[in-house]
Order: sequence, then C-alpha cells, then structure tokens
Amino acid sequence: MFIDYKTTVWERFEIEDEHKESLLKFLKENPKTSAMEIYDWYCENGGDPRCETLQDTSEEISIVENGGSSTIEILLNDKIIFENGK
Repeated sequence: MFIDYKTTVWERFEIEDEHKESLLKFLKENPKTSAMEIYDWYCENGGDPRCETLQDTSEEISIVENGGSSTIEILLNDKIIFENGK
C-alpha cells in the first residue's frame, strides 16, 4: 500500500547579473508571469539555466490550498482506495 501526499517546494535557477535590466523590463511588461515563463525568456535570450530544488523547503499543502482537490491518496495494487478531496 502506498500513501501519496501533495507538497509545495521551492525551486531555483540563476540568471546572470548582466540580464538584470532586461529581466526587470520583461517583468514590468508581464507582471503576472510565471517562473517557467521567466525561465523560457532567459533561454530565448541566450541563457542556459540549471534548476535545483531547495532542500528542506517541502511543506504539505491543505485541500483548501489545492483548490478542493485531494492532497492525500492511498493506493493498493495501483488503485486508489482513499482520497481526502474531490
């Protein structure tokens, strides 16, 4: 039997300082941008970032934080036998 649970975790990639002004311009033009859109922007501008997961930042999230969807699932023989949300 497996207990799967949902967490949130911080990840990081580095952008060289020389891109600071153009990054701030991009963010001003796209204030609701996602981290992956910043990543893609940097790649399109010649960057080759490496992503890393920041250790010890994982936190379990609640059903409310997950939009009402399950955050815990119990599986037996690859079948969900319990989930705590919709």
